[in-house]
Amino acid sequence: MLNLYKEDLPPTLAGVLELERQEGFKQGIEQGIEQGIKQIIIGLIGKGAEDEWIAEVAKLPLAKVQEIRKELKSC
Repeated sequence: MLNLYKEDLPPTLAGVLELERQEGFKQGIEQGIEQGIKQIIIGLIGKGAEDEWIAEVAKLPLAKVQEIRKELKSC
């Protein structure tokens, strides 16, 4: 990887790189939250919770909970 520093780059390129870094960070956070929610749903399914209850508590569409349950059955 190139050792580039913001100070060494033209202002426009440095700005673009900073925006890309921020976007990558934001996507990483969103993916982490999504994975965390999925793991909680898997745990609730494992404890015998009903899909409708999980969807209500997690504020997710019922179809999303059913999709996760279906993934678990196919493993």
